[in-house]
Amino acid sequence: MRLYGIPSEDRAEEIANNIKEGEWVFVDRQENKKEFLSAEEAREKFKELINQVRSWKEQMSTLSKYAIFIFVDDTQNPKAIKVYDTSSLGCSTSLVPERWRLYRKEMEGEFNDN
Repeated sequence: MRLYGIPSEDRAEEIANNIKEGEWVFVDRQENKKEFLSAEEAREKFKELINQVRSWKEQMSTLSKYAIFIFVDDTQNPKAIKVYDTSSLGCSTSLVPERWRLYRKEMEGEFNDN
């Protein structure tokens, strides 16, 4: 599945408002936590993550406002979202896995293991 980087948190909020239906799964990979959410809860959770990214960019002077942390499969009808944290920045030869995943429950087998 291909995901596209979202260049601004304002644009990510527009995408969050496109979460309108379905059952969702939220995964915090660092805390090894998984929750099942309604569409409304998923929209709110995504907005919390967007605000977290916005906060990092405000607090960390070395962090570019153009750094991309949020990736989505479809901006009009999102079904899969990955959000990276600041540990993914740096000079690594491979990208650190994303911190959070938010995806439609129907995508469980397709999206949760990669």
